[in-house]
Amino acid sequence: MQDNRSEGQGSAATLSTLDRLSLRLNEIAFRLALHFGRWPAAVQVMLVYLASRIVSWFIFSTVGLQQTFSPWKQGAMSYGEFVMMWDADWYQKISQQGYPQTLPLDANGRVAQNEWAFYPLYPLLARTLVTVTGLPYETVAPALSLLAGFGVAWLLYRLFRLCCQRASDSLGTDRGEERWHTTALWAVAAVSFCGVAPVLQTGYAESLGLLFLIWTLLYLVQGSYTLMLVPALFAALTRPVGVPLGAAVGMWWMVCWLRDYSARRPQRGAALAALGTTGWQLISAVMVCAFAFIHPAHAWLVTGRIDAYTATETAWRAGGEHVLPFMPWVHQSQHYLGVAGPLVLTLLLLLFFAGLLSRTVRLSLPLPLLLWVWSYTLYMLMFFNPQSSTFRLLLPLFALYLPLVMLSSSRAYRGLLVLSGAAMQFGWVGWLWHWKQLPGGGDYPP
Repeated sequence: MQDNRSEGQGSAATLSTLDRLSLRLNEIAFRLALHFGRWPAAVQVMLVYLASRIVSWFIFSTVGLQQTFSPWKQGAMSYGEFVMMWDADWYQKISQQGYPQTLPLDANGRVAQNEWAFYPLYPLLARTLVTVTGLPYETVAPALSLLAGFGVAWLLYRLFRLCCQRASDSLGTDRGEERWHTTALWAVAAVSFCGVAPVLQTGYAESLGLLFLIWTLLYLVQGSYTLMLVPALFAALTRPVGVPLGAAVGMWWMVCWLRDYSARRPQRGAALAALGTTGWQLISAVMVCAFAFIHPAHAWLVTGRIDAYTATETAWRAGGEHVLPFMPWVHQSQHYLGVAGPLVLTLLLLLFFAGLLSRTVRLSLPLPLLLWVWSYTLYMLMFFNPQSSTFRLLLPLFALYLPLVMLSSSRAYRGLLVLSGAAMQFGWVGWLWHWKQLPGGGDYPP
């Protein structure tokens, strides 16, 4: 016995300081994970999102200190200054001055960049909070985004958990509440730490828009078509998602009507009977479609130009050209890749669409959510001009992180997915958010 003890003591003595530190950290991590799993789901979700915000805060603070020159400040910038760059300026102007009654024109007589490109709900809420609290806009706007982000995380968790439950039901398996919870939580982490997630705590409307969008989609998946209308209205007044959202809700009504009609055939009047059953769902879909036109109609009424909103949007395009569906993607692919560009673009799109049609995606996402993914993807291909901002504009496709997480239950795989997103944040903030003067003037927008 004495010999064994001496041997054990000798082995312990040979451990280096680094080895002992590693063992201690592993022990602490194990205990934290054990306690973390015992906390309520809401607490776990909030802690995951809080951790992601701390990471983004660190990245913003670090990169901001490296800022030497920008239109916003000559020299290094604090965290609060750094998160109020770029489009945050436009939202602040709307909050403090409102929208212009006359569209500004450039030297060529085309509509110049102006506030009508940005939707009103976020600056309106920020202005209300400024009035109530007495705090400056530069403090209120990022705080509003940060708080909305916690709501985003919780609604994401509820939506992803519902998706996991539906997937289990469709497979005829019972994976258990704990399995659903774990998968949904990992998916929330993947979204919270993704490469463009730092924007959720800036003076941008992304966080608030995502809150209302996820809320709408949650009600859509649940079949709560009346409750869906309120967040759908707010989503359409916060970010330009009204058109694809209306398309997704409308296509889901069509699917439901066809299912009801097929179940009633060959009865006489089956089509009308099915329409009667899904009538309110159809009305809700029409209302959601109508929400998409509120902001453009507002711009028309104030400025007197029916194309005030679309003309303003084209001001961000080179030469102020009007939108030709799909063509901006072709032109940009040719610009960056030459004659092979359209072929490369086609191959990438085929791979992406093949992924959407894969078994993992179809099983993990309920059909209403899958219709949203398809609608927004086609909307971007038809009307968006691909540029450096495209990475941020892909954020509404958050649902695709769930099938990515469900590809494997390995903690190593899921941890790598989260960590790779966090690493890409350095690239997004350091490359795009950080201002670097281009030779021709300006910089690539984030």
